[in-house]
Amino acid sequence: MQKENSGATSADWAHFAVMLGLTADLLPVVSNQDAVIDPASSMKGLGKTPSRYNGSRRAVGFSKWTQYQATDADITKWMREPDYGICLQTREVRALDIDVDDMQLAGKIRDFILSQHDLPERFRSNASKHLFAFRLEGDFTKRKFKAASGIVEMLASGQQFIAAGLHTSGSRYEWRGGLPDEIPSLSAEQFEKLWAELVKQFAVEDSATTAAATSKHSKLSEAASNDPVAQQLIDLDVVVKTERDGRLHITCPWEAEHTSASSESATTYWPAHTGGFIHGHFDCKHAHCEARTDGEFKAALGIVDADLMADFEVLADEDQSADSNEEPPKAMRFQPIHGDEFAQLVTTEWIIKGVLPKAELGIVFGESGSGKTFKVLDIAMAVATGTEWRQRAVTQGAVVYIAAEGSGGFKKRLRSYAQHHLLDLSDVPLYVIPAAPNLLQKADALDVAKAVLSLGVKTSLVIIDTLAQTTAGGNENSGEDMGLALSHCKGIHKATGAMVLLVHHSGKDTSKGARGWSGLRAACDVELEVTRFDQERVLALTKQKDGDDMLEFGFKLTTVSLGFDSDGDEITSCVTEPVDGTQRKVRGAGKKLGHNERLVLRTMGGMMPGEGEGAQVGRLIELVSARMLPPDEGKKDRRREMAHRAIQALQDAEKVAVNDRGELFVMGEE
Repeated sequence: MQKENSGATSADWAHFAVMLGLTADLLPVVSNQDAVIDPASSMKGLGKTPSRYNGSRRAVGFSKWTQYQATDADITKWMREPDYGICLQTREVRALDIDVDDMQLAGKIRDFILSQHDLPERFRSNASKHLFAFRLEGDFTKRKFKAASGIVEMLASGQQFIAAGLHTSGSRYEWRGGLPDEIPSLSAEQFEKLWAELVKQFAVEDSATTAAATSKHSKLSEAASNDPVAQQLIDLDVVVKTERDGRLHITCPWEAEHTSASSESATTYWPAHTGGFIHGHFDCKHAHCEARTDGEFKAALGIVDADLMADFEVLADEDQSADSNEEPPKAMRFQPIHGDEFAQLVTTEWIIKGVLPKAELGIVFGESGSGKTFKVLDIAMAVATGTEWRQRAVTQGAVVYIAAEGSGGFKKRLRSYAQHHLLDLSDVPLYVIPAAPNLLQKADALDVAKAVLSLGVKTSLVIIDTLAQTTAGGNENSGEDMGLALSHCKGIHKATGAMVLLVHHSGKDTSKGARGWSGLRAACDVELEVTRFDQERVLALTKQKDGDDMLEFGFKLTTVSLGFDSDGDEITSCVTEPVDGTQRKVRGAGKKLGHNERLVLRTMGGMMPGEGEGAQVGRLIELVSARMLPPDEGKKDRRREMAHRAIQALQDAEKVAVNDRGELFVMGEE
């Protein structure tokens, strides 16, 4: 036997949406009591409040439902789900909810209401509870009074009731005489008269007191129901007491750290628009929590920003499958590709094969006098002319060179290159911008992109020489400033398709790479370092996302005479020429050894047990740190750390090496 649907039928949805004209006020509710609530949801139960299935078919609350207005497309989608019952928001249609356990008393209240107005009645066969629906214009909020064995409540703005589906008891909601053909209207005067009579006949408190109390309480209840933080506190079961002035007394998340016992009113949350707080406020009377902010309370309690999650929850409810009757979906920014298809995609494209990829961002750095600008020009001219570079294929494309630092010197370098290689510069698509745009300014970055596009040619490379000169006013050590500059560089790439290649300086400690912000290297697709030791110069590939990052290219500078000036002095510049066999010395190799490095070497000298045997690294660190001066009282002992750094520096300087047995040797002694 087929199991009956727990939700509303398609006919039910159509009746409330079309016949009664209530589309905007309808919402789904997961009525299937066998459904699984998503662990990440704050919803505690099924079948009573607006809810839906997410992409994993787990039930979640309908975020910000009081502000939601459903569309025809929503109704069409929701009616396809057999587990969805119908929630009706009481914005236009209001309701009197008779929540009284005594069947005889509930019948008397029901009969009295029907004697005054013929209202549609919703009921369940297994309960004495009744609900009457009616239209009522005006600004009304929830109100209620206490009866002998329950409450009578008027449902208004910010509330809802289940119009169709299965109750949590297993009984279906029904309507007297079938679904209502219409929902009659009451005037404000008619409703107030009806309410006053109900209070007079059935309230167990004085009617005046009840009316005043319920009016105030309804406003406070509305404040809590419209405050997502208050709702989450209730769902998290941390509310220990409520007050008539709107306060929610809660369990403090730092209660275990309090220095004295906590009363139930020691920690309080004021919902928005109560207690003089516009946005809601946490307050704990314990001195330990006195300085804690609302944000800290939310984080400790696990309160999630409802606005932040709303779009995700809406998305989780959407049917992502294609529908032949719907318009094709818009292209997604982040398109999933099947693994098999992805594996067949074309591999990395190169500007210079294996060295310079067709990517967003690259950097070339080196110390002053290392020859980095000459080498960058060598690369630029190879790309502009499409000439093979160091026996590697080059994809020809135009180059824009931003000579922001010493444009006069760059003019001579360019002439030297053309003269040495017998080139006519008029035939080479290399363009120079002899200015220093500020890459911290979006307007400047946009103007650079516009200038590149104005050339009307395919540009492969935009070189910025140097990064320091194009970030005036910025802090090179600041991730915020450098991150902004790099974002603008990536914007230039996005607009032009050209790789942006930055020319930068080494830091004071050359062993730490490029100067400034440590995130610079991580942000680049390729990193190249130019080093110089005596007359040897090397361009080394120190980072390559999609290739070999151990490549080295030796070169030398050759002087080129460009003629004579007005005083008869020779004008010269240089060009680079390849040198085979030159190996890059590791950063810091030319530096003098420090005290700790010398201490390591001396200690190693006394450790060598015999011919062909080295010093164990762990034991060496112990001995070296023991020979260092102890730290001042109260300071952290960093001697082992300093010993380890000294050993690493000696390895970088190629003074010592570690073999596969974990033994350390002085270079040339193994």
